[in-house]
Amino acid sequence: MSSKINKKKKSREEKEVAKAELRERNRQMSDQLAAMPRTGSMLERFTKWRMISYVSLILLPPYGLYRMWSKESTFVLPEKVVWTFIVIVYVLQLLKLILFS
Repeated sequence: MSSKINKKKKSREEKEVAKAELRERNRQMSDQLAAMPRTGSMLERFTKWRMISYVSLILLPPYGLYRMWSKESTFVLPEKVVWTFIVIVYVLQLLKLILFS
């Protein structure tokens, strides 16, 4: 009977130690997460400046590319590359329509 009680105590103590380790690990992970830089939400990215850039990319492609590649632009490199490709295809299609129709 005493061996069963000792086993139960050990198992409870082990559970307490395991819970304490989990709490410590969770605290460390939450500290690491808090220290990581936050990326902006989707709504924060749709500023007035960016909306004007999007419109100018479609209606005035050269000026839109200038706005997008300028130093004060908030576009990241992958966005710049994709939008440049889109504008090139768009302009080529417009030239094709003008020249061959």
